[in-house]
Amino acid sequence: MDYVELRKEVTEKGLLDRQYGYYTFKILSSLAMVCGFGFLFLTTSNFWLQLALVFGLTVGVLQFTFLGHDAGHKAIFKSDRWNNFFGHIFFELFGGVGYNYWVIRHNKHHASPNHEDEDPDMIFVQSEGMMARKKGIGLFLAKRQHWLYFPALSLYAIVFQVRSTVHNLKLKNSFEKWAELSLLLSYLGVFWVLPFFFMAWWKAILFVPILRVLEGLYFGSVSATNHKGMRVVKKGEQLDFVDKQVLTTRNLRSSPWIDFVYGGLNYQIEHHLFPTMPRNNFKKVKMLIIDFCRQANLPYEETGVIKSYRIILGELRRIALSAKRSKASAPAANPLLSRSAN
Repeated sequence: MDYVELRKEVTEKGLLDRQYGYYTFKILSSLAMVCGFGFLFLTTSNFWLQLALVFGLTVGVLQFTFLGHDAGHKAIFKSDRWNNFFGHIFFELFGGVGYNYWVIRHNKHHASPNHEDEDPDMIFVQSEGMMARKKGIGLFLAKRQHWLYFPALSLYAIVFQVRSTVHNLKLKNSFEKWAELSLLLSYLGVFWVLPFFFMAWWKAILFVPILRVLEGLYFGSVSATNHKGMRVVKKGEQLDFVDKQVLTTRNLRSSPWIDFVYGGLNYQIEHHLFPTMPRNNFKKVKMLIIDFCRQANLPYEETGVIKSYRIILGELRRIALSAKRSKASAPAANPLLSRSAN
């Protein structure tokens, strides 16, 4: 079976059909979660309870980011207009990230996952080739990337928010640009300014950045398990569509809890082969994909959550240490040659 035959079977089984009932439930339940945790957070005065509630609020906010991801892939509605409309709301109003910036960046990732030069999500050094091109402060950080991994992820949300805002400001004047900017400003009002009107100023100064850090850690940790530690496509290397999507991608073993926490991104192989598929159908298509990979002699990489992070950190450490070994094994300059040259 080739990919064309697989896609035909998937289509005939209705697995690419829109799932309006499922997404209506996801949108309403996510809204209830954000509003519920947000209301309790702003109206209670107990510090430790607020600290617990900010974790719940983070989970609720990230559910909208996952919904925005699905909208960006045209997986929610048949109409591109409605997918884009809700994608703007999900990303900008709840996540503070410009939808246009995210779609452009994410489409590049899907076109070239784990490619040394073409995947914008390769923010860590994942191959010797990438390490060899590092210099200065970049090389200094790369050699310590396994220690800096989680601190770096904590900045994930803020970096995306800033970069997408800059991207928006550079766009030509249009209704879409100003609508997007209005939603980004609304996000600032709700998640950065509103807390100062409902709680002590010192608590607001503390909790506002904590929410950003938790958002970054959450989304960064979820997305990291998908590709880091998997096959890296080297500069100039060419792979066909299926090899490129499967060899660079990892699944996490599913459960109702994992499916919820990871927003369906734990079915990453299925998602990369069928990016427009509604996420509640990933489990239904899984066995078809496993059989397809077996017939194509391709590995279907699936592991547990803890093991995935061990693999990631181990690979980042291996690459980091390779730079130190390369420096140690480099031939020392011959002082006699240096003297004669002078």
